[in-house]
Amino acid sequence: TISLSNQACQECIDIGMKANTFNKTRLHHLTYTVIRKAHPELNSSLVTAVRDQASDMLKRLKLKKKPTKKQHSSVRLNHNTFKFFPDSKIVSISTINGRQKYTVKIPPYFEKYDFKDSDSARIRTKKGRIFLDIIAEITTPNKRAFKKIIGVDRGIYNPAVTSDNTFFNSKKLREVKGSYKHLKGCLQRAGTRSAKRHLQRLAGRERRFVADMNHCISKAIVNKDCDTIALEELRTGNMKRKGRTGKKTRSLIGNWSAKQLLSFIQYKAEILGKNVILVNSNYTSQACNRCGNIHRANRKGRLFKCSVCGFTLHADLNASRNIACLAKGKISRLNVNQPIVAYDKFKASLR
Repeated sequence: TISLSNQACQECIDIGMKANTFNKTRLHHLTYTVIRKAHPELNSSLVTAVRDQASDMLKRLKLKKKPTKKQHSSVRLNHNTFKFFPDSKIVSISTINGRQKYTVKIPPYFEKYDFKDSDSARIRTKKGRIFLDIIAEITTPNKRAFKKIIGVDRGIYNPAVTSDNTFFNSKKLREVKGSYKHLKGCLQRAGTRSAKRHLQRLAGRERRFVADMNHCISKAIVNKDCDTIALEELRTGNMKRKGRTGKKTRSLIGNWSAKQLLSFIQYKAEILGKNVILVNSNYTSQACNRCGNIHRANRKGRLFKCSVCGFTLHADLNASRNIACLAKGKISRLNVNQPIVAYDKFKASLR
């Protein structure tokens, strides 16, 4: 089933490249009848699943390069070709020999979750063994009450700083990213076919390393003794706008994975029943957490020193405490349209 599905997927890719399209509707009209006649063993649901996978592969490369589907690579299964029964640990899969049921072995790590249902998966082979990656919905606990709140400030040099004086340093991350950047520059200058293949492998390796770091940081944050995690709503696109920052800063922001860290914190907090609140990021790094004074000169690099009361603190730690204060104000307000808050009232909310 896997070999035949991948063969049909490659044929869909070939037709899509000739027609210069990755649109699923147009690709369906071009390929459905052809694939059903060429491979009658594949039922209609398997053919449509293959078409969707071919469309996504073409879309990913934007039709600039023809993707290749290997014979034993992974195959997608949708709600028509796959069904998971979590109580009996049995899956029902459409194959070239009809609908078949198999018993699956779930790793011990995932047994702690209460699975609801699943209607999609991916089947793949590795070293002669067959693996099934199941996308399942799990039961999450009820949300906790808004009692203890911690603020989290995300940054480039410190990926995360919490309001309870915890710093997550990015020294190792920046060292690894710097070495990858140097190696990628050398390979890009070479420009050979083997260098381009090496670049693709490097990109995946770097992406997995950054994801692992974000998983470790997010896990440490959500396991803290708190009910609510407050973060600022960042818009990195505006930060990279030309004219506002230098070339080096724009490069650092471009390599910053703040959104991925946020998504990891959100789903890990949901599993534990904790709340995640996003607050406005305006002036969180310029406002004094003690007196509420807001001035650009208060922050100099990583040091925050208030020009009014003389309060001195690490700039990221001060920002995380401001975020926690803003979250408390957001929780206490009623869910109605509020009037525009005056400048002095905003300062008072940070106290």
